[in-house]
Amino acid sequence: MANNTFLNLTIYPNRSLSKTGFKILMIIVSFICITCGMVFYFMGAWPVFGFLGLDIVLIYFAFKINYRSGKIYENIKIASKIFTVSRIFPSGKMQVWKLNPSWAKVEFIESRNQSRLLVSSEKKVVSIGSFLNAFDKKKLAQKIQNSIKTYKASETN
Repeated sequence: MANNTFLNLTIYPNRSLSKTGFKILMIIVSFICITCGMVFYFMGAWPVFGFLGLDIVLIYFAFKINYRSGKIYENIKIASKIFTVSRIFPSGKMQVWKLNPSWAKVEFIESRNQSRLLVSSEKKVVSIGSFLNAFDKKKLAQKIQNSIKTYKASETN
């Protein structure tokens, strides 16, 4: 059991719009805004053209900010008597929690519009997958729970 790995997962937020989809969306938005802007410009309402150009820029930056926040990810690992949860932020900052898998307990809490996946061990409590939807958190909780059971079963042998 010295170097067995019972769980090694990396979880990422879901991004429903690919980079290609983003380019296509920006082409469509730009075409619509420029076309409408030209109509208003020729009607004499030239400031509208500038505001529609501003719309293009704002939509572009809103998506870029959204994609940047989507670069967060978490690594969950149970190996060599240590349960490690690492959260890596888009800035490169990393948070690491080390738990004892022998004492680890998984808890999935679901209320009306929120769900939380918590892993506790002794006096530490770590929230995992805050960027996941409830269905994925529930699947992840089951996977972690099964890995902890496998770890505990191998520990007693």
